[in-house]
Amino acid sequence: MPSSEDLLLTLFQLCAQSKEKTHLPDFLICKLKNTWLSGVNLLVHQTDSSYKESTFLHLSALWLKNQVQASSLDINSLQVLLSAVDDLLNTLLESEDSYLMGVYIGSVMPNDSEWEKMRQSLPMQWLHRPLLEGRLSLNYECFKTDFKEQDIKTLPSHLCTSALLSKMVLIALRKETVLENNELEKIIAELLYSLQWCEELDNPPIFLIGFCEILQKMNITYDNLRVLGNTSGLLQLLFNRSREHGTLWSLIIAKLILSRSISSDEVKPHYKRKESFFPLTEGNLHTIQSLCPFLSKEEKKEFSAQCIPALLGWTKKDLCSTNGGFGHLAIFNSCLQTKSIDDGELLHGILKIIISWKKEHEDIFLFSCNLSEASPEVLGVNIEIIRFLSLFLKYCSSPLAESEWDFIMCSMLAWLETTSENQALYSIPLVQLFACVSCDLACDLSAFFDSTTLDTIGNLPVNLISEWKEFFSQGIHSLLLPILVTVTGENKDVSETSFQNAMLKPMCETLTYISKEQLLSHKLPARLVADQKTNLPEYLQTLLNTLAPLLLFRARPVQIAVYHMLYKLMPELPQYDQDNLKSYGDEEEEPALSPPAALMSLLSIQEDLLENVLGCIPVGQIVTIKPLSEDFCYVLGYLLTWKLILTFFKAASSQLRALYSMYLRKTKSLNKLLYHLFRLMPENPTYAETAVEVPNKDPKTFFTEELQLSIRETTMLPYHIPHLACSVYHMTLKDLPAMVRLWWNSSEKRVFNIVDRFTSKYVSSVLSFQEISSVQTSTQLFNGMTVKARATTREVMATYTIEDIVIELIIQLPSNYPLGSIIVESGKRVGVAVQQWRNWMLQLSTYLTHQNGSIMEGLALWKNNVDKRFEGVEDCMICFSVIHGFNYSLPKKACRTCKKKFHSACLYKWFTSSNKSTCPLCRETFF
Repeated sequence: MPSSEDLLLTLFQLCAQSKEKTHLPDFLICKLKNTWLSGVNLLVHQTDSSYKESTFLHLSALWLKNQVQASSLDINSLQVLLSAVDDLLNTLLESEDSYLMGVYIGSVMPNDSEWEKMRQSLPMQWLHRPLLEGRLSLNYECFKTDFKEQDIKTLPSHLCTSALLSKMVLIALRKETVLENNELEKIIAELLYSLQWCEELDNPPIFLIGFCEILQKMNITYDNLRVLGNTSGLLQLLFNRSREHGTLWSLIIAKLILSRSISSDEVKPHYKRKESFFPLTEGNLHTIQSLCPFLSKEEKKEFSAQCIPALLGWTKKDLCSTNGGFGHLAIFNSCLQTKSIDDGELLHGILKIIISWKKEHEDIFLFSCNLSEASPEVLGVNIEIIRFLSLFLKYCSSPLAESEWDFIMCSMLAWLETTSENQALYSIPLVQLFACVSCDLACDLSAFFDSTTLDTIGNLPVNLISEWKEFFSQGIHSLLLPILVTVTGENKDVSETSFQNAMLKPMCETLTYISKEQLLSHKLPARLVADQKTNLPEYLQTLLNTLAPLLLFRARPVQIAVYHMLYKLMPELPQYDQDNLKSYGDEEEEPALSPPAALMSLLSIQEDLLENVLGCIPVGQIVTIKPLSEDFCYVLGYLLTWKLILTFFKAASSQLRALYSMYLRKTKSLNKLLYHLFRLMPENPTYAETAVEVPNKDPKTFFTEELQLSIRETTMLPYHIPHLACSVYHMTLKDLPAMVRLWWNSSEKRVFNIVDRFTSKYVSSVLSFQEISSVQTSTQLFNGMTVKARATTREVMATYTIEDIVIELIIQLPSNYPLGSIIVESGKRVGVAVQQWRNWMLQLSTYLTHQNGSIMEGLALWKNNVDKRFEGVEDCMICFSVIHGFNYSLPKKACRTCKKKFHSACLYKWFTSSNKSTCPLCRETFF
């Protein structure tokens, strides 16, 4: 070859490779680029057309082809290469020969077998999601590997080749270049294949996200290519490949219909003859499955009609094949998944066919067995049977016979036992999928029985509900609770979106249905912590010590399931402290008692983690936590722990609450929480869709709407943390008003104003309404006292009568309730001295300000105090109250000289503040 073209090729190659390979400085690359561009320019403007024989054009095309197919390119290398090709092709465009560009692209274009080889070399992890979501069905084991560590930065050759050729075609189409042999359709099809592969991957590596971003920046998109060229044969090409190979080709068609890039009418001619899809091959099966969401009811019925006769009379071998029971049931499931088959008779018919399979070929049903001996074909058909039963439960409204219920429930439990016994095999995709659908069926049955009402029970066989509760539900949870502990014990740091954790979602959702009784009768191995101060019996300590740490687990489904389970336990726990209440007597100056130790030790770990995440953010500056990130799991776990502590607190008696709140005050845990909440709650906690609602109606906010902590529903994930933070703040204000008030009053002015403004605007009206409503609807009866409430004026009126004495008090809630002080005003007063009357008003005001409870609880306490006074119990002469405003004790410590009695806590304060040990009344030394 002429030496000038040899030099030209070398210069082009130097400029088309990254600096990491060539080690050339920028200024030199710039000079080289100008040189080779000038050379190519001269070449294409030769008048004698000798460039057609140019070795530069031929060899540069071969070199480019080799670079993208054989070399390991990273993102940067691909960018440099595409940039050099852009320069080269724009120069070739200046040629008067309209065929030159087409010939050049044809030289770079791989042949069919080269394309197939590159497609085969793409890692198969893309199959995870379509398998889990039921978009594709498989009955063979096709992969077990993940991205290799060394390949973590290099792009697969298929991606590089499709990107390069798409870039070349985009430039060529500007000059209306004619491409031979349907090359345009083939290139677009391969680009769609690359993009679909990237889209299907769980947690794609950063370099793949970067690859998709490069394509967007360079406008290498399907829409741009389609607009510029004639792609009339593309859909036919995609359908041919889908019916031949299935897999990603089928998903591409679904993606194009979904993104409205092609219309349903354009697709219809390609599946007009339903019978042409039978006998079933994998390609035909996947094509029908991908079309299912877009087919009309009639079309789905036509496909179903082809499947039903094919489900009958198979041999054991045929039952598991693609053109046998497996494939036809998979198509039926895909039609059923889109809720379009509402024929109860048909569904019952298929259930009867499956029951007949069990009678004839029981050994293909994987009940309580070792899956290492099961073939992928048998796994595949079991997965489809389980899927059908789940869909049947959802969409069949006609009643089932007792034998049908027995088959479904016994099969579910037997499959779940298989799942439990084969945890070591979860890394095999079809086993993981089997575990997922088994848990799904258990979850759907749990949801079904959980939602039964008196109306629907009539359609169920007698004793079915009791059998479910006593045997099947108990069986599910006795299997799944230990699996949860094992799975989370093995993997400490895993993402909920990874395939290895796929079964966590259905398993954890099923566990949310566990009853309190089933939790309390758990069979978990004992887990006790040395030096843990607790009054709980050992079985409860084990439960808390096992489950509470999982609120820190990296997967959201685990955190939410554990929250739901522990939430059911919280109201049961305070009674064990109540039984030991006397040991926390008023001998101590400020007695305190810890909420459950397992939760508090977890909270201290979470506080350190939250300090790292939020500590440097000023209060009032809102932090957006990226969904499913590591920080998201830390914050979620922290807020859920607080919801549990507050639920526990609410279930305790007023005496215990006083002890718990003193503990929270000493540890400053609540103060830390409140600072964090004002970094996590949104500035405007209004639901987006209600912002434009009727002006007269109060908009829905995160404070008016209950938070649904769902495991499957992920559309609302961006609002998860803000809504949860608002929910926790609402609970804190409702159940610990005195402590929040104390924190607010002692906070710096900037924080004071932020908290006041936000609470007044969004929370006070909700809490005031709830407080007034609870007074109006209260069934609590007071002997000798009536309580009424007026919602419009935010007032509560209490009238106390005893013999000839009448006392009327009016309690007014402030506009920033519960931050501001509650005002107690005087109403009617008969037969009470003014001083005593003032004392009682002051006492009620003190109770309502300092006790962490509702107005009704404050009034009950106040009434108790007045009753004691009339019974002859004298006031403590320090606080002028019979019942202590914080720990609810009576005056017990008597002075030996004047015989007056005082509260222990009041005396302790008197001694420490006065630095004397004399009686507050007679001033004699107090013994």
